[in-house]
Amino acid sequence: MKALRFNQDATCCVVSPSPRLVSIYNCDPFGKCFEMDSGSRDDSQDSLTPPGNDANMDNNFVIEMLFSTSLVAIADKSQGSASAKRLKIVNTKRKSTICEISFPHQIADVVMNRKRMCILLESDQIFIYDISCMKLLETIDLWEDHFKKNTANAESASLRSRVRRSNAVGDRRKKPKLALSGDDRSILCFTSYSSPRNNPDSFLLHDVVVYDTLNISPINYLNSVHKGDIVCIAISHDGKLVSTASEKGTIIRVFNTGADTDYEAGNLLMYEFRRGSRPCHLYQLTFDRHATMLGCVGDTDTIHIFDLKHRQSESTNGELNEDELLQANEENHRLSMQNSEPSKQIAHFISKRLGSSIASQNLRRNFAHITIHDGWGHCLGFPEEFPNQIYIASDDGKFRVYTLPSTTGECVLTKASTFA
Repeated sequence: MKALRFNQDATCCVVSPSPRLVSIYNCDPFGKCFEMDSGSRDDSQDSLTPPGNDANMDNNFVIEMLFSTSLVAIADKSQGSASAKRLKIVNTKRKSTICEISFPHQIADVVMNRKRMCILLESDQIFIYDISCMKLLETIDLWEDHFKKNTANAESASLRSRVRRSNAVGDRRKKPKLALSGDDRSILCFTSYSSPRNNPDSFLLHDVVVYDTLNISPINYLNSVHKGDIVCIAISHDGKLVSTASEKGTIIRVFNTGADTDYEAGNLLMYEFRRGSRPCHLYQLTFDRHATMLGCVGDTDTIHIFDLKHRQSESTNGELNEDELLQANEENHRLSMQNSEPSKQIAHFISKRLGSSIASQNLRRNFAHITIHDGWGHCLGFPEEFPNQIYIASDDGKFRVYTLPSTTGECVLTKASTFA
């Protein structure tokens, strides 16, 4: 069993009970409403799929629902690379395929709302469609955009991007992420490559591009939002907030996207939360409908819920990050090992930097949490109809409903069901 994702309003959940089977369940009342069986795998197609070329070997489907409508976009990777390059738009009530769209590379992710559909390919290209007529509006090439920004010669930039992409398709350690707002404004956020000035051949996915898919134009660029690669991204329903987490998984940040004209350009960081002090691989961030809560799911036993109702009282500007804190501690230890008193200047520097780090170490933590000691993967949904509840779908085939606590603490399990 693989719990794939909830739809945008958490009225339905998508699971994959077997490698070639995908099912959709209503959450309330709980029950299966759609099932697609790919049948037996075609050996000839399978031979076209090189080992390790899948975006996620555990996920044989890339699937996105359009809220609680009958429209579903599905890319079936279980049938080989040719099928993984083809996106089917399916009507679940009629159990018929409305249209198929083929792409030059395998599909990595799909996001959509009532206005736009955006497809991310393994080649780091984003295709933007008008969902009303399935017309292609724009293609964003992350590699070409990166090299054009850093190379004066457009031909050289295009060549370098193609060479780099051909290597990247076989090496998926770095994976761009994207998220699309649920409202009709259709604000898209996606991670972008950047290179340090002292090492132009090194690439980090730690920038975020805010893009207006209605008018096909970028709105904002958030540079170096983390020191490492961004592995998780989420956008609020209204497109005003974007949340990110890096490969360390210790700090969760929430930024103003700049989609509104009244935002402060120098104060984009809205919230900063500490998930924990130990590294963790995070694979889901999600806002509730009104952006009052942020859910965080990773490969630990604890699912975190952060409170967004009140902005942090103290600015995090000037606080030490983990690397700076470690450096200051090592300097303090070195001085003490020399058995000598540090000079007044050094003592003042250390005390100032360590003092400023106290706020960083005491960043706001979760308002609520869910602890599940089973070792399985989970996905989280905030049901719009029941704002006091949280849905959890797990790879062990369980669907659980939790109630949020009235004060800071653990959520209460109120209902449990099993995917058939």
